[in-house]
Amino acid sequence: MPSNVPPARGTRVLLCPEVASPPMATEPERLEVSDGTDTVVLTSARNGWLVELRVEGDDDVRRQRLLEAATQTVMLGEGGRLELWIEDATPACDRVPLAAGFTHFRDLWRLERPLPAPDTDLSTRAFSSADADAFLEVNNRAFHWHPDQSDLTHEELAQKCAEPWFDPDGFRLFELEGRLAGFCWTKVHTDETPPAGEIYAIAVDPDFHGRGLGRELLLDGLAWLAGQGLRHGMLYVESDNRHANRLYDELGFRRSRIDRAFQRIVR
Repeated sequence: MPSNVPPARGTRVLLCPEVASPPMATEPERLEVSDGTDTVVLTSARNGWLVELRVEGDDDVRRQRLLEAATQTVMLGEGGRLELWIEDATPACDRVPLAAGFTHFRDLWRLERPLPAPDTDLSTRAFSSADADAFLEVNNRAFHWHPDQSDLTHEELAQKCAEPWFDPDGFRLFELEGRLAGFCWTKVHTDETPPAGEIYAIAVDPDFHGRGLGRELLLDGLAWLAGQGLRHGMLYVESDNRHANRLYDELGFRRSRIDRAFQRIVR
């Protein structure tokens, strides 16, 4: 998840039922195109279609053919935007999507550091359903520029609260001058070895920029993760978010991989 240190990226019963009051969202539309061996899956998303390639072996020709088939499928419909993500990308990964008419538009860096981190005196509290409106206001003000996190709705927040990993205690809020000033939302990855604690989303309301709150919220989130017995911290951040990346570097985060996004718009 992206980070915004100023101005610095299964279903269960909801722990925040009031957040879930809007009608349940319909399942994303899903299209599959296959030649019997390889498959491309198109899943509807906020900004178009997410593309997933399922190719046996390492064959760039077959990957390019699938991307072209995905493009043709969207073109025969109403057109739209296709988005392909490559995890742990290398320069060689660019060739196939570029040859298929896609353009590189975004890099996410995965940054990691050992836990625990330096201490902070910041006093935060856990998220509750009563905080939904205030959280959405701060989030949408802080992330107005972000392709995924901007304009977050109550319905989308409810979906996140329904995820098996969601823990309101790890969703830390900081109040100042009688209002929500910022938050640090964490996520525990028990499926990784070793288990990792993620700074899932972090932001400070623009009204409170310039006070060093981003740094303290980050340290508070890392402290919470360390308190769960985790010894490995990580986060994802936009590669061009220079302010945030400078802070992360100062606090000992180091880049471990790049996830790269490509897009193509067809009409």
